[in-house]
Amino acid sequence: MTIENMIKCCDNLTPTENQLGQYIMKNKYQIDQLSIRELAEKTFVSKSAIHRFCKKIGIDGFNELKVKLVQDIAVENKADNQIDVNFPFLPDDSQGILAQKLLELYEASIADTYNSINLLELNKAVKLLHNADIIDIYTHAHNINVAENFQDKMRAIGRMVCCPESFYDQRCTATASKKSHVAIIISYSGKATFLPSIAEILHRRGIEIIWIGRLGKSVASNYIKHNLYISDRENLRNRISQFSSHIAMQYLLDVIFSCIFKMDYEKNLDYIQEVESSVDDRNISEEK
Repeated sequence: MTIENMIKCCDNLTPTENQLGQYIMKNKYQIDQLSIRELAEKTFVSKSAIHRFCKKIGIDGFNELKVKLVQDIAVENKADNQIDVNFPFLPDDSQGILAQKLLELYEASIADTYNSINLLELNKAVKLLHNADIIDIYTHAHNINVAENFQDKMRAIGRMVCCPESFYDQRCTATASKKSHVAIIISYSGKATFLPSIAEILHRRGIEIIWIGRLGKSVASNYIKHNLYISDRENLRNRISQFSSHIAMQYLLDVIFSCIFKMDYEKNLDYIQEVESSVDDRNISEEK
């Protein structure tokens, strides 16, 4: 995760720490040339305040902050030459060029999402999902596709995942949830109309909620403790399609599934082999 995203994700910064974060991002190209004393003088804070700020956003200290900023700038400079995720191709592009540009878009979106992953939050989410008896996914529109793909993968290892589609079904599922359930809410914008009421019902039922979307607070953030972020370069409306958010969401859910799978790796492999003949009725020959 970039320093900028770490700052945006940290919701317990004091006003002084917020100002320090804004100064660092506004002057990120010069920070690596400063000592901690010089930064303290320029921002009118103490050296200990800078150390506390670093700890809060998940950095061990000022030296690590400088190294991470340099790395972020290098990635940012590389990204400047990348594809426009909202309008990745032009009307006169050949089919070959179009295919190449979508490849670049997918690579950029997955790299962005990888760089947005907070490993501590990912670990917490994976443990919650691994220990849940039932996982309920709340989403709508095109995100139903990635939710059902995750559901299919999880069912292949004997795990129960529900994807209620209509608002009525979502409310019924949320209301019937037990403490053994964990909920995933998928909303790229965090502004989906179904989100506030579903999150409120889940909160009242004491259900742990994991929200997956672009960086920033969802409209129901006061009910949600666990957040996982994907690439946020896609415009909410000014775009050809949801190319970037779709592949980013697919990637992150595949990461989550893979983390859950490897926690019981041998057991899951055995289960797949055990039930294969029951669920796959294709007549497939292994001969070439």
